Amino acid sequence: MIRWIRVAVALVLVLALSTSVYWGYSVFLLATGLIVLGVAYGWPRLTDSPQPRATSIMLALFGMAGLFAAWQDESAPYLDWLPVLAGLGLLWTFVQNLTRGIGASYAVANVSAQVSGLVIVLSASTWVAAITVPGDKEAIIIGLIALITAQCMTALPWPAIYTSPLALAMSTAVAGILSVLVFDDSITWPTALILGIIMGLLVAAVDRMLGLIAYAKFQAANLEASQNIEVKKNVEKARSFAVQLALGAAPIALGGVVVYALERIAL
Repeated sequence: MIRWIRVAVALVLVLALSTSVYWGYSVFLLATGLIVLGVAYGWPRLTDSPQPRATSIMLALFGMAGLFAAWQDESAPYLDWLPVLAGLGLLWTFVQNLTRGIGASYAVANVSAQVSGLVIVLSASTWVAAITVPGDKEAIIIGLIALITAQCMTALPWPAIYTSPLALAMSTAVAGILSVLVFDDSITWPTALILGIIMGLLVAAVDRMLGLIAYAKFQAANLEASQNIEVKKNVEKARSFAVQLALGAAPIALGGVVVYALERIAL
């Protein structure tokens, strides 16, 4: 049942993005900010970071900076500042981990997890770039619907050997149907099928690579510090929600890269 929390999170984000496409550029920017905040809060809990608050602050700041940079960039490719932000984020990560001391445990794993989170929050800015690209925005809607469809399939209580192909098949089918029946004048069905296939693969990959972490019962450091059983239960519940929040928001953030690339290449 807890796996459906990520679907609820993804659904909220998809609805916010898809409706704000028609409400205005500024509203879409605010909706994209929800993705950044979701990943920023959930990612350090998902990866069991020894510095969850500092990591959340870092991810939120750089994610928002990426959105602002894409919003202010008026010429293609609309992502000129992204490499600079990625470099500064990497530097921040090293400095933050040096503050733990030279002999800190799991330093390499912690740096790797923080850099991965940085890549994901910066990927959210591609949604802003995608809506800035001239032309129809139906690819954004189709991509978002394909994402939430695949998320629903991976949340089914079946082994991944069934849910992953199902996510791929359903996201592809939904994208194709939408292109033929709803957006036939804006996007061709072969392009929509490619979009659906990539979105399905993306969600299935995130579910397989990160989803197993959701079954961990607690954050080890917090549990060792707690002696009270009720405190332990609260820690487990808080981490479970944060994990599902990250798992719901991460594919949405990464999906912007797919839509943006498709708009630049095929549309």
